[in-house]
Amino acid sequence: MTKQIFPDLTSVRTLIPSPSKLARHVGLSQSAIYRWIEVNRIPGDHIVHVANFYDVELRDLLPLTGSEKGHTSKALVKGKDVLPALLEVYRGTRTLEDACAEVGIPVVSGKLIMLHWGDELPTLYTTLTQLHEKRISLETAMARLNVSKNTLHDLRRKYGFAPRAQEGYTPKERNTQKRATKWQDARLLALQVIAGRMTAAELAKTPGAPSYRMIFRYIDKVSPLKLQVLTHWPEAFRAAFAHELEHDTEKYAEKWVKFAEEQRLILRKVAKYPPTPKNWKEVPLKRLLVAVLLGEKTLDEVAEAKGGDPKVFETLITSDLRPIGLTFGEVQGMSMTHQMALAELLLAVLDRKRKFVGSAA
Repeated sequence: MTKQIFPDLTSVRTLIPSPSKLARHVGLSQSAIYRWIEVNRIPGDHIVHVANFYDVELRDLLPLTGSEKGHTSKALVKGKDVLPALLEVYRGTRTLEDACAEVGIPVVSGKLIMLHWGDELPTLYTTLTQLHEKRISLETAMARLNVSKNTLHDLRRKYGFAPRAQEGYTPKERNTQKRATKWQDARLLALQVIAGRMTAAELAKTPGAPSYRMIFRYIDKVSPLKLQVLTHWPEAFRAAFAHELEHDTEKYAEKWVKFAEEQRLILRKVAKYPPTPKNWKEVPLKRLLVAVLLGEKTLDEVAEAKGGDPKVFETLITSDLRPIGLTFGEVQGMSMTHQMALAELLLAVLDRKRKFVGSAA
């Protein structure tokens, strides 16, 4: 039989272990519940719903009642001498006022601690002391105090028993190399999704891969554009954008997509390339550039088919690329993924002109 864990009324944070469940019950957003936790107050118009949800007496929640619009509440971290002093009060060997004055806490704070823990105050002190001395495990301490793991850690911090609050505590050195390697692996996974090689859902199902939620976090850290935006891009443009992010090069892909939107060009999600013409002599200049980009012809072969000088054709192509803000020399220096994306952009320009001519006829 599972031992019942009673609500911890020390603070709003300890009372609410799952903000999402309470948010659904009271009909509010999780952000509103987190605001309650932040200011350590529950609004009066919701106090009855909270009391019913956690099955506690309404009067027990009155110390936590107040406006959620107040200032952020910061829990007072008490010293290790607070609980021993209150134990003397509990045993009747000294007054509450004297004990609180000695350890430097308000009398009302000491009174609330004693009211909340009551006869369990000795158990609280003994458990925290033994846990700090590593004489008992976390599970044993949780069972003794009848609290959750998070609440137990809050109690250790609150009463000065947290490991990092002790003198002589030396934090564990971070393995920066391991963190850097982990981030590089996560970055490469995010780039795969950005490039469209696989979806976030497919990657999340891969053994050893991060969760679906973490994948989106990695993408947001790597890319200035949301994945919801990139999913509407053609595959070649996503691949080019991922290449830019990976190698930190000039960002052409986003400019080209915006150019297509401004010119009302239709970019296909999956490219449909035209057949290779039998006679290159009558082919438009943009189609010749597409041939060069796709590897159908070299510039020298195009110039020979047209009966001209390659340098002249290079100048003509640069002039034709001026609306996009490129030169033929810059295009030649681009990656293969960028040349593929640019070829698709030029094909979209040609396709629009063909449709325009056809409709005019």
